[in-house]
Amino acid sequence: MPELVLETIADESLQHFENECIKYQRQLGPMVNLPTNLYQRFVELFDRTPGWFYHESAAIWDTLLSYQEATNNLGNMLEIGVFQGKSAGMLALHRRGEETCVLVDVLPLHEARQRLEQAVPDAKCEYLQEMSQFLMRHSFVREAARDFRWVHIDGEHSAQAVSNDLALAETLLSDRGIIALSDFFSPTYPQITQATFRFLDANPGRLMLLVCGFNKGYLCRPRAAHEYLLFLRSSLFPNLATRGCGNKVTICKTTVPSDMNTFGVSARFNDMDYQGPDWDIATIYI
Repeated sequence: MPELVLETIADESLQHFENECIKYQRQLGPMVNLPTNLYQRFVELFDRTPGWFYHESAAIWDTLLSYQEATNNLGNMLEIGVFQGKSAGMLALHRRGEETCVLVDVLPLHEARQRLEQAVPDAKCEYLQEMSQFLMRHSFVREAARDFRWVHIDGEHSAQAVSNDLALAETLLSDRGIIALSDFFSPTYPQITQATFRFLDANPGRLMLLVCGFNKGYLCRPRAAHEYLLFLRSSLFPNLATRGCGNKVTICKTTVPSDMNTFGVSARFNDMDYQGPDWDIATIYI
């Protein structure tokens, strides 16, 4: 429920506000409360690892990965662009059963591998020093098409490379998987945002932008979108709050689905948990 700062207002205005809050709370739907133990382990093990993985992004990742696991949405995980293994640490912690984390970088991975094997010794990871455009040469990647529940793209930042990585990710992504794209809406790398929207326009019906915020965009297959949108509406903020981000973020859905059916996670705005459209700020339309 949005916690708005109220000036002195008339009784009928207060009643209207209370009615709006009740409507807002009801239409969010039932909340899914996910465990935070892996997020806490991630902070303990990897918080000081060099990298550009904001606490808010880590909380979003942990929430989405935990939701996948809670709904039996399992599959391999791929990261293109590993650096020193900070975000890869989150994937290693969330690996289950026979799942494999495939970690790819053009630079040597010795330091990241040593860190991950020490922190998460039971994680099943494949380390590839390779350009992502050549990944399909590797049989275990090629044979696992449509079997990856999480793909993180943080490799070469040219528009052409991002377009190539999106095409690869779309081939590998499972029906209910998520692609996390780094430096989305970053003013330092505007070509990434442009390449993403061009890819979506050129490939209608294959992927859609589900949510964005804190330097990352998250895409899924359109057939999986409604499930995720319901979860984001009811449960994203409460789960980010239990991961220490409650006073840092607002979940935004500022238009109707026919305009754009995408959530945004912004820096805290007017002490609101959720923000709807300007003309109906208490309603989240999906």
